[in-house]
Amino acid sequence: MDHATQVAKINQILGYVDNKTTCMVEGEYKNPVERYTDPERFDREMNLLIRRVPQIVAHVSDIPRPGDYKTMDYAGTKLLITRSADGQARVFLNVCRHRGTRLVWGEGGTGKRAFVCPYHAWTYATDGRLMGIPNAEGFPSVKKEEHGLCALQSAERQGFIYAILDPQAPAVDFDAYLGGLQHDFHHLGLADYFCYSPLEMPRKNNWKLAMDLFQENYHTRTTHTKTIWSLFLDNIAVFDHLAPHIRGIIPKRSVCELRGTDTAEWNLRAHSTLLYSVFPNTMVAVLVDHAAVFQVIPHDVATSTLNFTLLVPKIPTSDHAKEAWGKSLELVKAVVGEDSDRGEAIQSGLLSGANRHLTFGRFEQGLGWFHEAVEQAISPGLRARAAAE
Repeated sequence: MDHATQVAKINQILGYVDNKTTCMVEGEYKNPVERYTDPERFDREMNLLIRRVPQIVAHVSDIPRPGDYKTMDYAGTKLLITRSADGQARVFLNVCRHRGTRLVWGEGGTGKRAFVCPYHAWTYATDGRLMGIPNAEGFPSVKKEEHGLCALQSAERQGFIYAILDPQAPAVDFDAYLGGLQHDFHHLGLADYFCYSPLEMPRKNNWKLAMDLFQENYHTRTTHTKTIWSLFLDNIAVFDHLAPHIRGIIPKRSVCELRGTDTAEWNLRAHSTLLYSVFPNTMVAVLVDHAAVFQVIPHDVATSTLNFTLLVPKIPTSDHAKEAWGKSLELVKAVVGEDSDRGEAIQSGLLSGANRHLTFGRFEQGLGWFHEAVEQAISPGLRARAAAE
């Protein structure tokens, strides 16, 4: 976020404080319960949204040098992310083109020049080219140039590597899709950070419930009383629709200390938590000296996994630095645990019949924007209307 925007947002927040109000839309939003419980709908979300919309699959620090690679299982899709000799990040299906077994096992590594299939030793370059076939005389019709690894649409932007999981998906303009997020991520310098201490946290709730928990400041006072509540203003926030993404600004009480000071010295990041909802299922929380990335991986209609990693300015090596970041991790886990308790409690109550819909207040507009974007992605009529507009 550039400095002029930071000053404007701080003045907006101070105005809310003075007028005892917050950022609101005109009306409430009613979200039908079946959006969290319908298995057929979940299948549409997976096929039309999760598999066809750009997903963050790595940070630049995961594969910083040529020959580095990373593997992952993303909602059942086996991925191989490489940095080839030309320095380009590429994303492939982690599947041998001979008999379809998994090509690369383990989580990742460095200094790789080629990948050799453990089944019959077909060999692939880090850019996906098929380099060698043992006993090639047995495959007279196989053309190497047509049997490279199955490459997915991918792009590296502002420190993150994005991919489209469905190899048959229509072409995607990554720059158009990311839009205003790129401007903010550039100014935040997220490409210069390093992943630290990744965690996987299973959750017994629909993936969208996990995303809902990030989209408002209304719950902070009661849910996070014992952890972070004392740092933040009560139910004051700014939400900006960078459709389909969302930028949330959760101001700290210290923002009021900026009154009467030189605006040239104002730093929004020092006096708030910035929440970037990267549609559809990733949240990047930017704090004063680091960031945290939360990604919700759907499994079925009522279960998901929350993948988490810190982005830190440099990997800690001293005991003192490790202890400091360890405390940050413990706080994050405590806050996530408080939110997760709420999410799992909601999921367990959805089938009770108590509610036909969930009601989002005027200051919970981020939730409404998020769910409307999901609807547009999985509903052909809404997609067509949006394209026409």
